[in-house]
Amino acid sequence: MKSVGLITEYNPFHNGHLYHARQSKKLSNADVTIALMSGQFVMRGEPAIFNKFIRAEMALEGVDLVVELPIIGSLSSSDYFAKYGILLADYLGIDTISFGSESANIEALTKIAQDIQQFETNPKYRAQINNGKSYPRVLSDHFNQHHILQTPNNILGLSYLKAIHNFAPNINAMTIERLGTYHHQSSIDHQTLASGSAIRHALNSNDALWKQVVPNHMWHLYEQPQMTKEALFPYIQYALITQSSEDLAQIYTINEGLEHRLQSLITKAHNLDSFITLVKTKRYTYTHIQRALMNIVLNIRQQDVPTNIKAARILGMTNKGQQYLKYLKAQFPERNYITNITKKTAPFFTQEIKATQLYNLCTHSTQNDFNTPVIRK
Repeated sequence: MKSVGLITEYNPFHNGHLYHARQSKKLSNADVTIALMSGQFVMRGEPAIFNKFIRAEMALEGVDLVVELPIIGSLSSSDYFAKYGILLADYLGIDTISFGSESANIEALTKIAQDIQQFETNPKYRAQINNGKSYPRVLSDHFNQHHILQTPNNILGLSYLKAIHNFAPNINAMTIERLGTYHHQSSIDHQTLASGSAIRHALNSNDALWKQVVPNHMWHLYEQPQMTKEALFPYIQYALITQSSEDLAQIYTINEGLEHRLQSLITKAHNLDSFITLVKTKRYTYTHIQRALMNIVLNIRQQDVPTNIKAARILGMTNKGQQYLKYLKAQFPERNYITNITKKTAPFFTQEIKATQLYNLCTHSTQNDFNTPVIRK
């Protein structure tokens, strides 16, 4: 069976995602579409607006199989997010990765990705990063503000292409033009398309415009209780006050003494946003701090970072997705494709289970990794 994979967050799922899924399947001539989706936390360093089970149900409107991206990837910068997405895609036997981009020119993107990989071996690159310059700024300066490097989906696409080259050169890549809106726009100004940011803003402010940019027969899923990052602030305060700086230094994404700055400022803020603003510097970006705080509150340590994929957590599937799963199990009988978490399989997903437990503390949801069977459509 021929497969196309989409590395996604669906925070939340919307018409643009549906278009991307359908176009990817059509243009790749795939039999099955697979979403590799962030779980309870997303790349911005925030909890997802709805839990992974609700978002998996949304996703089945456009894909056949929803597989959880390891949380280490979800709470990382673009290169590591891409790395774990591609490693998981390879584990799932995916033939082609399809990503949205503003460029929609796979040849141009591939050429720039190759040039970036070559530049990253240059001592000048490392020197600028060590001096506190942000990764996007270093690239933009080196490549003379190349237009491909000015938009977020292009930049993430370049990370996918580099990861394919490094970890799974057998996987093909294709890109679909991102239509109608940009990733971080905060308002809905199109009749059928909007960014995830704009939809989250509309949902949080009770603006019914969100209804025109998501599949209309799924509105009930968007009317579920929402998670906010501010709900985590008391847990972050507790972790920073009670843990030693030595322990905090062992947390994934904590480096260059960030733990000391976090601890010195935690008692001076009254909410998460004001705290991150206090901590933020040229070296420590807002998003980097936010990811680091999520890793602290989840107690994800450097030693927890996996080097490969040992199991895949299946969150949802259609009949076609179930057929593909049977095909995979026949092709790779030694691999672990897990549809329901048990005591036996739980050790594969320690961090993801913990993330659900924390998410549920804030939302009072009772859906967890043990009592929620694979979602079927």
